[in-house]
Parts: sequence; structure tokens; C-alpha cells
Amino acid sequence: MLAVGAGAVAWSVVGRQDTSAAMGEVRASSAPSATASAPPAEDRLHAQVDAVLKVRASAVLAGKLPQFLATVDPRNKKLRQQQQVLFGNLRKIGLRKLTYEREPKWAPEPQPQHGPSAHAFRVQMMVQIAGIDPAPRAVQLGYTFVERGGRLLLVDDDDLNGSYGRGTYLEPWDLGAIEAIRKPGVLVVVPAGERANGERLAREARAAAPGVRAATRRAQAAILVIAMADRRSMDPEWQSGGHPAAAVAAYNLAPIAEDPRDMKVVGSRVVIHPDQRKKAGRLLLAHEFTHAAMAPLGFSAPTWLVEGLAMYAEMQLAEQRGYDVSEPRDELLDEAIPQLDVLPIDGVFHGEYDEDSYGVSWILVEFLMDKYGQKKVNALYADLAQAPEDPTLREQLLRKHLKLSETAFVAAVKKYDGPS
Repeated sequence: MLAVGAGAVAWSVVGRQDTSAAMGEVRASSAPSATASAPPAEDRLHAQVDAVLKVRASAVLAGKLPQFLATVDPRNKKLRQQQQVLFGNLRKIGLRKLTYEREPKWAPEPQPQHGPSAHAFRVQMMVQIAGIDPAPRAVQLGYTFVERGGRLLLVDDDDLNGSYGRGTYLEPWDLGAIEAIRKPGVLVVVPAGERANGERLAREARAAAPGVRAATRRAQAAILVIAMADRRSMDPEWQSGGHPAAAVAAYNLAPIAEDPRDMKVVGSRVVIHPDQRKKAGRLLLAHEFTHAAMAPLGFSAPTWLVEGLAMYAEMQLAEQRGYDVSEPRDELLDEAIPQLDVLPIDGVFHGEYDEDSYGVSWILVEFLMDKYGQKKVNALYADLAQAPEDPTLREQLLRKHLKLSETAFVAAVKKYDGPS
């Protein structure tokens, strides 16, 4: 049942650096290079790039492959094949909105390996999946264009991948041909040829969603589930206890209008580790859907509460499905909880309690639900999620909502013997 809520962002962000990091408003860590007023030749190049980007977006939305490929170097057969697959994938996913926007504060970067006129541009892809995303999210790209015969042509789409904080994972539409399975409230993306697994995951996702709503009284109206075979679909930094996470709730980010480097959370998607894609079921999905549901509240809630609530939703669903959770509960109450001196600490969540950190956090949240009720737990979560990560302030919020200090809270949990 090991799973983790991860802040998967396109740019490096300021915020908690563990696997529950980076929700809310975030800023790209890279600073733009200084730009003076552009010379006429550069202005003309910018205008050409903007026009090509507009053509590419409109071609995808209209389903016009020849128009899309007309912007791609006809001499580069490999790139054209990749771009044709990309076009097909985006059409299969089904988009409501798509734009490609050149980053205006970055000067073109020469790429002489493609010819003397070749320049790379930083491009922000704003993509909104129909019926899934509440708003467009940002995907950072690097496109290299060359002027040939009076036309501007795309000659490469990864020259900038290693030069700025794009992230070390790829979008599913960039990983070869896909299958897209759409059901009410969920879209599952899997590799071509794995439709049966996609259908299975869609059923499991739909079975998980009601349990998340019951446990949290919150849920995304719809969600994207990615289960690709290619390991590049997962960021190596998405880990749990030093091991690759089985799945992550990756936050969708969009720029704030005033500054495209400022980002805010506009939703989430769930990415399943390639090794787990054919094993993952409703319990793992319920865990990640809980992270996705709570993400809009903020990113400062303590890890024990973030993971504990996800574990609570997972265990509630397990019990509803006929699993006996009394044995793991009793084991935690007998062995791990008596050792509890303080609440699990964010930066060393796996420290003193090792893998029992998730189980201990489950018991903490189950105790709160049993004694105080869901409404009060949600109110505590909301306040903690929006507050600075300050121990004194967290103590004040515990006292406000629970009428307990952390010490008294821990002492009360030690007397807990299970739900009433």
C-alpha cells in the first residue's frame, strides 16, 4: 500500500523538498537573462516563431495533420515520425484548449549543429484536457527552429531539455503511441497495446473515487491517470522512504498572469510507476486521489496529516471491500504507537518509525476522525495547509481545533484502542 503524494512540477520550485512538496503558488528558480530591446531581425524571428506556434496549436485542435507537419523539417524523417505520433496522441487524449507560447524574456539560443540560422526557444505549452482539467496547465518545452527557403521549420524539440529545470520526466504523449480510455470522471493513458490494462485501471479508478469523497468530503471532479511502460514517465526524485514511489499525485501548475514564472496549483494528475502499472488497484488510487483532492488547500500541512488522511481513505475503502484491517491496526497500536513521543516529523518522516510512519499516521488520523469527526479534521487540515511550517503555529492550531497540545494529543492516541 506504499504510495506518496508528490509535487511534480515542471520547473524547480521553492517549497518542501520531500515527496509531499510544492503545492500552491511557486516560482521558477531560474532567473531570465537580461534582454534589451530586440533588434529588428530578432523581432521578425520572434514574430515568425509565434506564428508557427499558433499554427501548431490550431492544427491539433482542428485535427489537421498536414497543417501540423508543415511546420516540421521535411528532411528530418525521425522528427516528423515523432511529431506525427505526438499529434495522434494529443488527438486521442482530447483537448479543450491548447496553446504554445514563446517565453518572451529569453533571447533565442543559437544551435549551430542545426545550421547557422538555427535558434532554440523556450516554449510554454498550455494544455487543458476536455472533461478532466479544470484549467490549462503548463508544460515547459524547448523548440529549435531554422529558417529555410523563407520558412521557419522545427528541427528539434529537446535541445534545451538539459539546460533548464524542465524536470526529468516526460509527458505521456511524448513517450510513443498511446491508448486513451475515457470514462465518467477519469481518463487513463497507457501505452499502445495495453488497452485492457487501461480499461481495468479506469474501473479501479471509478471504484476508488466514492471512497475518497466519503473520507474527505472533497474530490476532483475528474482526474487523469497515467500508467506508461516507459520509465521516463516518472521523475526519479518521486520517492518514498528512499525507494521509487508506487504512484504520485502530481500537481498541475499554471502561470499567474502577472509573471509567467509564478505558478499556482490548478489540479492534479496521478502517475503510476511503470513497474506497478499492471498491479495498481483502487486502494493505491484512493490514496493518490486523496492527495489530489486536498492539494488545492495548500502545501504546508504536516506530512503525518497529509499521508495519514490518504492512508485513512485507503483503509476505509479496504474495509468496505471486505478486507480485515484490524490486524494491521492492532499491530500498530501494540508496537508502534507506544513508542510515539512526538508526531512524525516532516523532514525525517521515515526516521524513527521507518516504514511504520504511514501506519502511525493512519492511526493518528483515524483517532481524530473517531473522536472529533470529519468536519473538524478537515478544518484543521485547511488551516495547517495554508499556514507557515512553523512548530509554534502548528501547536497553536492543534490547540484551536482539538483543544489539545501536541503532547496531550500523543498521550491521547496512546490510549486509543480502535474506532468506537
